[in-house]
Amino acid sequence: MFVNRLPGLRVGELSRANAGELVQLVADMESRFFGQSQTNLPEILGTLAAPELHGTRGTAGVWQDGRLVAALLAYDDLEHQQSLALDLFAAPGPRRLEIGRRLLAGAREYGASLRPRSGDWLKVETFGGDDELAVEVADDGYVQHRVYLRMRLDFDGDLEPAVLPDGLTTRVMVDADWPAIHAVVMAGFSDHYDFHPRPLEMLKQQYDTETTDYSRWQLVFDGGELAGVGIGSNRYAECGLGYVDSLVVLREARGRGIATFLLRGAFAADRARGLRGTALHCDATNPTGAARLYEAVGMRRDQHYDAWRARLA
Repeated sequence: MFVNRLPGLRVGELSRANAGELVQLVADMESRFFGQSQTNLPEILGTLAAPELHGTRGTAGVWQDGRLVAALLAYDDLEHQQSLALDLFAAPGPRRLEIGRRLLAGAREYGASLRPRSGDWLKVETFGGDDELAVEVADDGYVQHRVYLRMRLDFDGDLEPAVLPDGLTTRVMVDADWPAIHAVVMAGFSDHYDFHPRPLEMLKQQYDTETTDYSRWQLVFDGGELAGVGIGSNRYAECGLGYVDSLVVLREARGRGIATFLLRGAFAADRARGLRGTALHCDATNPTGAARLYEAVGMRRDQHYDAWRARLA
């Protein structure tokens, strides 16, 4: 990462050896802005294994008095989504904005080294309520363009049953389903914001991390054709919370109750495992109305992130 030295601070790349420190940094920020955090070690280990980070090359950490006080993860997806997506974490402190500015500048330098094309983007998210860092991002030329939410259902009472719509069948995933899952995910997300198709092997890398649990993947078939899939994981299992990584229904199969069935099935499965709730992330500004669907099955918004972008080239 192109981050120059900061006087009095140690700057370097991050590795799996720093995962525990990164957990603490992210959890502290989530607790500050959201009042709680489920960030955990398996989740962060999976994050650091992302191929878009190119090992440690797409990372930077800043330490003060031996404590990790800031981190930047730059995910190079210029080949498929034409973006260098940034996770920026900076703990509150007297030098926070100085550190944030230097990390953002380093991300631009890193992006330039990747030989970007016209139309490529730098993207970064800020925690909802983090007005201080949002102003810094805006001053650096970024424009807010989306709002992302984490939705959550706590198992405080009885759950609505998962009713499979007439004429459909369901089962869990097996390895031979990968090509069909890839086709459904590519087609189902094609009308989502800024979607770009990617090959099967990259999809496998995206979903196969330390938190993967294929037993939590539920498939719905219309005849012999896959119509929808709910991809669950153990992202927050250490904290007693289930997670729906992706929920995809083909356009021609929507309106039949498949998504509701998959969600309620995930809730029931998570409760049966002894978890206390289920969470997922979504794009609140998506025209498909995903947030409304999640609220209709009883989920509530418990975290939000503002998404910003700036031209890279």
